[in-house]
Order: sequence, then structure tokens, then C-alpha cells
Amino acid sequence: MRQFENLIQKEKIIIAIVYIFIIALVFHIISGGLFNFLFIDDNDAKICFLTGAFLLLMGNYIVEPYFTKPSDAIVNSSAVILALLGLNDSSKFMYYPFALLFSTTVLIIGILAIILKDIKVGKVFYYIVELLGKSKVIFSIVFVLGIYSYYGLTDKVVDFIVLLVLWVVMVFSHIIEHIYLWIKKLIDVTKSKVCVFGTALGCDNTLLYTFEHANNKGTLPYSSLVTINNGKGAMNIGMVIHSKPSMSKTVVDTCLISDNGKAIEVHKDEFKNKSIINNEYSVSTACISDFSSKIQEKIKCCPMFINSSEFIGFVISGSDINKIKVAIIRDDIEVVEGMIFESSIYGKKTLYQLINGITDKESFDKNNNHGYHIGIARKLGTYIKEDAELNISRWVPMMYEPVFIRRSGELSDKELKEIADTAIGRLPNTEYKIPIKDINSLVTHNIAILGILGIGKSCLSFELISKIVANDIKVICIDITNQYVDENKGLPKYIGKDQIEVGLPKDSIDTLKKTKNNKGLKTEYSKWGNVKEYRLELNKSLKTFLDGENSVMIYNPDWHPVTQGASKWNIEEHADLTITEKTRVISEQIFIQLRAMGESDKARVLLVYEEAHSLIPEWNSVANDGDKAATNGTSKVILQGRKYGLGCLAITQRTANISKSILNQCNTIFALRIFDDTGKNFLENYIGSDYSSTLPTLEERHVIAIGKGLKLKQPVIIQLNHKKFVTRS
Repeated sequence: MRQFENLIQKEKIIIAIVYIFIIALVFHIISGGLFNFLFIDDNDAKICFLTGAFLLLMGNYIVEPYFTKPSDAIVNSSAVILALLGLNDSSKFMYYPFALLFSTTVLIIGILAIILKDIKVGKVFYYIVELLGKSKVIFSIVFVLGIYSYYGLTDKVVDFIVLLVLWVVMVFSHIIEHIYLWIKKLIDVTKSKVCVFGTALGCDNTLLYTFEHANNKGTLPYSSLVTINNGKGAMNIGMVIHSKPSMSKTVVDTCLISDNGKAIEVHKDEFKNKSIINNEYSVSTACISDFSSKIQEKIKCCPMFINSSEFIGFVISGSDINKIKVAIIRDDIEVVEGMIFESSIYGKKTLYQLINGITDKESFDKNNNHGYHIGIARKLGTYIKEDAELNISRWVPMMYEPVFIRRSGELSDKELKEIADTAIGRLPNTEYKIPIKDINSLVTHNIAILGILGIGKSCLSFELISKIVANDIKVICIDITNQYVDENKGLPKYIGKDQIEVGLPKDSIDTLKKTKNNKGLKTEYSKWGNVKEYRLELNKSLKTFLDGENSVMIYNPDWHPVTQGASKWNIEEHADLTITEKTRVISEQIFIQLRAMGESDKARVLLVYEEAHSLIPEWNSVANDGDKAATNGTSKVILQGRKYGLGCLAITQRTANISKSILNQCNTIFALRIFDDTGKNFLENYIGSDYSSTLPTLEERHVIAIGKGLKLKQPVIIQLNHKKFVTRS
């Protein structure tokens, strides 16, 4: 029934007339002549038509097509009462007392509903009379009882059944309405219907127009075509991009179809449908088939028309060189942080990444406001597919420049595997991959992976290590978690167990155990413990590794029994070296080995600090002065190691507790989800406040990356490769 409520009054009158004609035709068949039913012997039988069928249609389609007011119920019940009282022989009318009582009750309740409308009981009466007093109910009772009385109880049973079916058709089936709507739709399909739909209100620029229309004219879906009389003897073609309804009218934003940035003008002789309306600034509905072949080709070549499904909004005021503000006007597209937008700067396609969103409202008349979203997107640049690189784009898009979403849809496993083989990830939900562009700079200029526990830092580090060793660069991992040696979840799943060497050999560990209780004079600090022996054993292990075929060496300092004098003066006992102190020794021995090889422009070794906040802690996070000195010693190694081909990878979940001297030397940063203010404040210096504010809401397998190794001049949210595409099967 809802679809019939949209019929205009003229259409309802036409349908009512058709029903009246059908009723007359039925009575013609029954009575033997077109108007014989008016002259049938039993005058009381006329009530079947006059008070039943006719008034039922008049009320249902003309007087009260939407709802019944108490006044309508009073008129309906009065008509029934007068008809019933006018019967010559009421005994022939079946259930006459019921019909008279029912209509009288409706009349009384209708009067009470009007009198008592301001009190609570009046509202109850209003509801009752609205239900019982509608023409569909009260006249149906009279009609059905009438045909039953004068046909059903006689030998005219067949006539009774025919009239009963007619009543069902009028009240319940809506057959005529269905036929009317079907014919109307068929006409719309076979013949373009051009009608004035609204009037242009104004334009924000040469390609963005706003017009309004009354709500009773229906709606225009997104991407519908319209023509706008430009007042110059020609028409512009517009595409509907947004509708803002109010109580009585709808305001519609329309983007003009353009050719090389200039709105297409269409003259009357270029319309196939010559009935186009030429009222100045009028807006008419249209479809592409209404225009000449030449105009159709121009429409099909317009980016706005081609990419209508990807259109999301347009650039608005407040945009600058680094980021744009986008009025998001599509309600049917899910928008999330990290999404890639595309707009044009002097015709050059430029990518932007959505990093924030706010709400706003606008008023299109004094009583109506419209709320909408504003997306804030950071400029990435122009993506060069051949080089898989983002190039700088200068300047800022024009106001109201269209903005489109760039998304690839669901990529196949084969496509995702190809990306994983050559890149660290891709721009979210696109095929634009982000590879490691400079493997030497990635290593020698140091890397940091930051993020909360369980967010995928180790998986990212394993993938980076696998890509680094593929370039003949050795990797030494200091891992106190033992996850790197795990054959099911660690490095062996990425590069193969045969390329990995684990820890000091057994004879070295035995030597350390034998020498850990070495003693000397109380004043000979250097002779207490086995730090000297530890350095010698590390040197042997590192030399063998660097000269050998293996790609990765994994040390766990917890397995190394190393001691020293408990103090530097008047030594009485031994003290175990802390994790931080052992890390310094390992780092220094690696540096010594590489320095002996001479300076190098090529990366030689990546030193990985897993759980870096424990290995190289910040000075205010250490328990003793020895750890402060150890962290300073490790920092010197990192600062000086670059010219000998040494770099580091620091992985931590506690940015506040890691040495800032080392972290500040990390040129390539991978920031996963972070909640703590220290981490966000530190990263703000690298990625800016816009990106740092998105850190707490980053999705799984998403990272903010920047740095020389990736050749990224600005931060970018990257969708990381799935684990199954980078691990060994």
C-alpha cells in the first residue's frame, strides 16, 4: 500500500473513475442493461451501489485517501444512517439493527472526538473513530450486507459472488493501481519523460550547482542526470551527488558534466526529446539517451560520470598544501581512517590519505539544518606504478574539486603474494604497493618498530629480516624472548632453519662457566669474573659467523654466564652482568669486527634489539649506574657503526623506556598501534600530530611508516602483508 500513497490526487481520481466504470459494467451484466440497476423492482437494493460501492470509492480515493478525520467519520456515518432510514422495508436488509447501531455509534464517537479533543479521553475517541469511521470500513459493511441481503438470500447467488469478488478487488487487491503503475513505468522506460523537477538556487563554482524541488515530486537517486537552463539559451548537464530533504522541499547538489574542465553546453537541437522545458534556471530530469550521439560521448568520457561509484565528496575551504578538507556527501560508502582519496591538482592525479574526521552542519533555510562529515586527508603525492613510488605533488586542489576513493576491491591470493614478494605492504585496500626502495639506507640508517604487545611487531621484524638477508646482509639478533628460534612461529618460518645459527657454541659456554668465578687482588677489578673471556668467545663466534654461509645469528644473553667484580674498589665478591651490560659487550664486539674490515658504503650487518627497552633502556629506567654506562656504550656503537656498514633494528612496546639516544638515530620508523602519551609525543616529531593522533585506532596489520629506506618523504599508513604470504610453506 505504501507505493500507492505516492500517487498524486489527479491519479487517484482517475483510478476511482475506472473503478466506478467497472462497478457500472458489473451491474450492467447482472441487471441486463447499463443503467437498469437504477430501475430494479426492489428500490431498496439501490443501496448496494449508491451507499456502498460509490461512496466507498469516493471516500477511499478522493475525500480521505491518506487518513480519516473525525469530521470525515461523521459525514460517512451520517450518509449510512440516512440511507438505512430511507429503506422502504428494513426487514429485507440483513442485520439492519447492527448496521444502524454501528453507524450511529461512529457518529456519536466522532462528535465526542471533536468536542473532547484537548483531553486524554478525546484522543482515545479520535483513535477509535479513525479506525471505525473510515470509508473502507463503514461503507464496506453496508455494501457487503446489502449484496448479501438482496442477492445472497435470493436465487441470485452467482450475482452475489460476483459482487463480493468486486468488493475484494476494490478494498484489498489494488489491481487497478498495479496496472496503472505498470503502464506508467512502461511509458517511462520506452519514452524519455522530461519534466521540470526544480529550480536552480545558485552555484558554488562553475561546476557545482544547487537546486530545490518540492517533496511531492519524488526523489532523484545519486548519479541521476538532470539538465539546468543556464539562462544563456542553452542547457548544462548535471549529475545528482547529494540530496538534503526538509519538511516541504529537498535541496539537491549537482555536479556539472564537464569536458576538459569546462561545463558541457547543450542546445535544443542536440536533444532527441524536443519537449525539453526552456524556463530560465529550471532543472529537468534527463537520461543519457535524451542527447545526441556527440553529447553522449562527452558524457561517457567525463571523469565524474566514469568514476561516479567512487565519488566521495569535494574539496572545501580550509585546505592547504599538506592536507585537504573533504565534504563527505556519500552516505552509502563506509569511510575509515587510512582510506586513500584521489583529487587533481592542475589535472595531475594526486593521492591523499584520510587521517581524521569531524562533523559539521549547514543551514539551507532558516528552519532547516543539514549535518555532514568533513574528512581531513594528508597529501601523499602522485603514485608512479612503474617505480612503485610516491612522487611529490605541489600546490593544492581547487575549491570544490571532486574527490574519489581509490580502492582495489578484493585482491586474489596470487596478487597479494606478488605484493608480499616485492614490498613491505600496500596503501590500504589498494594495489599500490610500498616496497623497500633502499636496502642499504634501511640498515645503516637504523630502524625502529614501535607498538603495543601482541600487535605484530615481531612478524614485521621477521619479514624485514627475510628481505634484508635476501640482499646478502648479515643479521645478528639479541633476543631474550626465545621467539626468534621458535621453528613454528619464529624466524625459521621466514628464512629457513638452515640459514640460522643460534648462540655461542657449547665449548664457549663451558669456558664461561669455568671462568665466571675468576678472582684477583681486591684492587684488581679487571681480573675478577670473566668479561675478558666473554669478549674472546664472542669474537671467535662472530668471526666464524661473518666468514661463514649462515645469514642470521641469534644470541640470548640470558644464556651467557658472565660475571665481574661486585664493585671497583676493595672487591669481596662477584656480580652477574646485567642484560644491558651484556648487550653492550655484544654490540662492541660486532663493531670491532666490522671496523677491522674497514669503512664501507654497503650495509654489512643489521643488529636487532628485540625487547629493546630491556637491552638499551633510557637512563631514567635503569636500576644501577652500570646499566647507564652500558646503554651509553651501545649508543656509541650505533652512532659510529654506519660508516662500517652496521645498523640496528630496535623493537619495543615501551617507547618511554628505550634509550632516546638510539631511537633518535632511527631514520626509518614503523609505528603500530600505540596508546601511551610518551610514545605518541615522541612519534609526533617524526610523523606529525595528525598521524600520531591516529595511533590508538590503527587497525590490525596497519602501520604508520616513514623513512629513507622506503623513500617516503611523508608518513603513510600502510596495510602490511598477511603472514601467510611471507612465511615459508
